[in-house]
Amino acid sequence: MTLQGFRQFRARSGGAVVAMLLALSPVGMAQADSEITTTLDQALNDMLPASIREAGKINVASNVEYPPFEYYDADNTTIIGLDKDFADAIGQKLGVTLEFSNMGFDAIIPALAANRFDMAMSAMTDTEERRQKVDFVDYFVSGGGFLVKAGNPLNIHELSDLCGVAAAIDKGTTEVEDAQRASEECVKAGKAEVDMKILPGTSEIVLALQAGRADVAMIDTSAGAYIAEQHNGEFEVPGATYAPRRYGIVLPKESDELALAVQAAVQALIDDGTYAKILAKWGQETGAVVSATINDGNGL
Repeated sequence: MTLQGFRQFRARSGGAVVAMLLALSPVGMAQADSEITTTLDQALNDMLPASIREAGKINVASNVEYPPFEYYDADNTTIIGLDKDFADAIGQKLGVTLEFSNMGFDAIIPALAANRFDMAMSAMTDTEERRQKVDFVDYFVSGGGFLVKAGNPLNIHELSDLCGVAAAIDKGTTEVEDAQRASEECVKAGKAEVDMKILPGTSEIVLALQAGRADVAMIDTSAGAYIAEQHNGEFEVPGATYAPRRYGIVLPKESDELALAVQAAVQALIDDGTYAKILAKWGQETGAVVSATINDGNGL
């Protein structure tokens, strides 16, 4: 069977990211301490490429500063988060270890295209443009949104509210394109363009908002809500998502065998309830999907 028809920070100061984004909250630490396990499915192990079965591991690229999906624990070394828990469960189901390597978000797809990694898990949105270079096993639904100061002083609720506004945006994310389109619409309407501040990571866009260098941070609603929760009323996420879209586990093109094995493992975790437990652990139940699909970013 083939596939047809079927988001920067590497070792930038992890301690600063945890302290700033999570404030080492009791909630965050409790989440990191609890483990969810599942069992090996030999039939799924048999689906893996022989090279991966022999190596006993899958090399995973990730941008480890995007809570609650992937970020560093208080030791600045241990990677935790929804994606990490999910990766561990996938590895248990497949009978291999998923080993994470940290890199800039915008470097992930080039690294996969160069076959430096077997796959990536980094809360990456499955888009048509990205599918020209990589494939996705879709496993979660989120969407574009905004993080603002408490009280939402500029009354930002949708993209059309960004005209003349300083917006901090994570480099390489779909929010860059969203802001560009919004800016074009602002100009057409005779309004000021969006003041786009493209920064190299989630910590930087939150710090820009916190310091007043930006009026809004553009960020997926799931991550934005988590950050707002950890900052004890300093921030809020106004309104609903403006563009629901799927996150996917990312694989190089021509990785059909591995993609199908990962898809089957994800579906098995959905079916046995492990997936739901992981989402509940991180407060992300609203992003659940019922089926693991491949290259289904247009399915919303």
